Amino acid sequence: MLHAFQEFEYINNSPDELSFIYIHLWPNAYADNQSAMAKQQYRDGNKIMEDLAEKDKGFIDSLDFKVNGAKVEFLYNLSHRDIGKLILKSPLKPGEKITVSTPFRVKIPSGSISRLGHVGESFQITQWYPKPAVYDKEGWHQMPYLTQGEFYSEFGSFDVSITLPENYVVGATGDLQTESEIEFLNKKVEETKVEIDSFSNYQYISSKPFPESSSKMKTIRYTQSRVHDFGWFADKRYMVLKGEVELPHSKRKVTTWAMFTKQEAYLWKDAIEYLNDATFWYSKWNGDYPYNQVTAVDGTISAGGGMEYPNVTVIGGAGSAISLETVIVHEVGHNWFYGILGSNERVHPWMDEGINTANEIRYMETKYPNNEQFSDNFGGVANAIHLGGLSHHCGNHLTYQISAGNGKDQPIELHSNEYTPLNYGAIVYAKTGLVFSYLRDYLGDELYDKCMSIYFESWKFKHPQPTDIRAVFEKETGKDLSWFFDDLVNSTKQIDYKIQRVKKNETGSKTVVLANKSDLIAPVRVDAFSKGKKVESVWTSGGKFEDVEAVFTSKDIDKVVIDAENKMPEKNKSNNTWEKSLLLNKTEPINFEFMFGDNEKDKNTIWWTPMIGANAYDNFMLGAVFHNYSVPKNKFEFMVAPLYSFGGNRLSGLADLHFNFVPSKVFKKVELGVKWQSFMEEPNGINSTYYSTKPYLYMEIGNRGGRKNYKQHIELQGAINQSYDKDIDYLKEYHLGGILDYHFELKTRVYELEADYRIDYLTENKKLYSNSNTSLALKNTFTYKVKKEKKIE
Repeated sequence: MLHAFQEFEYINNSPDELSFIYIHLWPNAYADNQSAMAKQQYRDGNKIMEDLAEKDKGFIDSLDFKVNGAKVEFLYNLSHRDIGKLILKSPLKPGEKITVSTPFRVKIPSGSISRLGHVGESFQITQWYPKPAVYDKEGWHQMPYLTQGEFYSEFGSFDVSITLPENYVVGATGDLQTESEIEFLNKKVEETKVEIDSFSNYQYISSKPFPESSSKMKTIRYTQSRVHDFGWFADKRYMVLKGEVELPHSKRKVTTWAMFTKQEAYLWKDAIEYLNDATFWYSKWNGDYPYNQVTAVDGTISAGGGMEYPNVTVIGGAGSAISLETVIVHEVGHNWFYGILGSNERVHPWMDEGINTANEIRYMETKYPNNEQFSDNFGGVANAIHLGGLSHHCGNHLTYQISAGNGKDQPIELHSNEYTPLNYGAIVYAKTGLVFSYLRDYLGDELYDKCMSIYFESWKFKHPQPTDIRAVFEKETGKDLSWFFDDLVNSTKQIDYKIQRVKKNETGSKTVVLANKSDLIAPVRVDAFSKGKKVESVWTSGGKFEDVEAVFTSKDIDKVVIDAENKMPEKNKSNNTWEKSLLLNKTEPINFEFMFGDNEKDKNTIWWTPMIGANAYDNFMLGAVFHNYSVPKNKFEFMVAPLYSFGGNRLSGLADLHFNFVPSKVFKKVELGVKWQSFMEEPNGINSTYYSTKPYLYMEIGNRGGRKNYKQHIELQGAINQSYDKDIDYLKEYHLGGILDYHFELKTRVYELEADYRIDYLTENKKLYSNSNTSLALKNTFTYKVKKEKKIE
């Protein structure tokens, strides 16, 4: 239990009179399985709140709100117990202020649920106090707590005193004001310095039991202005490291703190370097960090690998040094895009997570230009499965391309709750990070950094909207960036350029003719090479589905590549290369590799793997599978599997050839292709063979906008079945048939509905036979709570 008292001064800086104030009571999200958080987690497959023990739940109570010392009415939201409304006795006029106070008590939930919680005697105290909602030009922003889709809170000045057992180490928002606690932490730093060198590079220490809590209590005080939240973390086992970084512009010094247990101390021993570098580079690119300290704490959290709060971030288990650095850098970076700018991440998550990811990508490329971080995630098997040599940036690119190639792409500008958990990572993080890296490549570092710095300085400690960042970029660049903000951010239009041909000019230079294969008009960079060295880059742009030219001045060009550095978020890169030495100049060499891997744009890779099979007629079969299935998908995919039949002393097998389409409207994904197979039809060596050819069309219905709780598809499949007797050279049977199928699925928390309508047809002896079938399945889920002493037979 956390017992507390709060008093805050609320100033009406709006032009409107306010008759009430919405108050967030987010610990109540942990109270039962009816909260918005519990429902979101259930929808995403996490049923932790469905049968949670009472001891693991959380809540906030003991509230007694007063305004200027007088008791006022407080109403709970009927749908969300984690939202309340403070009714003012008289309207608060523009420029006026009031003092609001209340005691409160928080039952701290299990840390296995979301962000607020405890893991044993380690505490993560976040979103823990009654917090006024934001009132901006769009009105009130009252919102329930969610695990996916973070927060939007009001800026203020905090003065927080915390009383707890004396041997706890605390990392928190703000500047520590208690001299005795500063001495306590500095002593911890000296102790850690002595001990830290004893940890080898690979020494993982299992979690130690918590030491006994001190019977003596201490009260420590933190203050911080111009932040919109206050979080703190406490653990008796923490080791502590302390550092300092000089900011690039103001040259002001910022203190950095790392607090961690011995469990991954062999990784955390370099955490100060990560904190210093993150603070320096984010300041250089966006604007100097305005606060005095940055802290990272080690904690087991259930809401992702890390979570940010002003001045302080909590980091989950890392597993490797580069993973720890990446997470620390990302979470420290949130001080700019979540903390200082204070954008509405619940409604516009890309303004925080996505732009922050673009900075993270840039950080890794700057510090580790030859990194293979994505490949490192696969350990020693990366090269064996042909996923070697892939950087941190490549990982984001592949993530987006997989989503886009499978028709799962969504607009960047959506409410955070409109994404599946997978797409929250693929779109909000990866895709946004890619498109802003692409914008930086187009504008150049100097102009891009100027825009970001002006945006930061203009909107820090405020609440910018998407129109505000767009206005800054268009004003400072003097460019119409509709292709970026309207198309790449607000739609699922996808870039797809192709090299049509290369023309030789009279001067000996070359003109490259590109075909724009999409309805998106976006700038494209074409890179020219001579003898393996890049000699020139040209930016160009053209109309929808039109050709466009890139004119080079260099001579002796022997290779041309669209976006050679992979900055452009393009779904299909297999048609991006022209090379003088290639067959027809554009046909990449065929490359045979084992099993599976990534889709390299400068190779036509055919994957192969041995295959065995058996059936009653062919007996044992041995052969191989040849395919071009890879990550990301090819537009044309094939799989051919010839198998030698020992029972028939012949070649059997199967094949699938199809085209993949991702339309912009009506359908999310379309596959058009044909399947073929041939096997023995009769036993005992009789040479009767079965052939089947099945053309098919699969269409997944729907647009790629917000998340739906239903899905539907149409499938049309033909079938040409033949039986052939080799001994008498006779076609025994010939059937023409197929199916037309419509399938619908709807899933809610309470019930699942599945409906299917199918028509089968078959021609035999020149007659047409058909059959239709309709099926409907409804599944309801009921939850009964029964006292332990009762029994259901």
